[in-house]
Amino acid sequence: MTCSIVPGRLRPTRRSRRRTPVVVAAVAALAVLASACHQDNTPQFYNSVTKDNFTQGCIGGSTGTTLVSQDLCECMYTVTTGMIPASGADEKARGGGKTFATYTGQTFIQINNELKTNPNKVPSNLQEAWSKQCNDQGYKGATTTTAKPSSSGGPTTTG
Repeated sequence: MTCSIVPGRLRPTRRSRRRTPVVVAAVAALAVLASACHQDNTPQFYNSVTKDNFTQGCIGGSTGTTLVSQDLCECMYTVTTGMIPASGADEKARGGGKTFATYTGQTFIQINNELKTNPNKVPSNLQEAWSKQCNDQGYKGATTTTAKPSSSGGPTTTG
């Protein structure tokens, strides 16, 4: 800050007074940015962002190919959120801790982290629940068939 000296006190000049709000805003923005860098952005509770991400990933999102209908994906999301807590915090908070009082399985975050490295590791209890509750929307459980070997190679697995 540039100051003019007046006997007995320092007084900011007109130029420094105009820059002060800009400097304060820049410092505040950097503080917010710095805190965001150390923050875990994984939602601890189900919300519109988790629903949108789940649904878009289920439908096919940015792949340009529709994998399944939006109705089916929304049904699967509803079933998932009803039976699996998003996180440990969700498990403790939802229903005052009573909703998942006897739940002993993985949280959605843990399942999602495993699926990133092994996309075929959807828990069987979740697949069964989807099958029972989302059948009307077109849910078909995971199936694997082996086709007759072609002349150019071994069996082909389709899902």
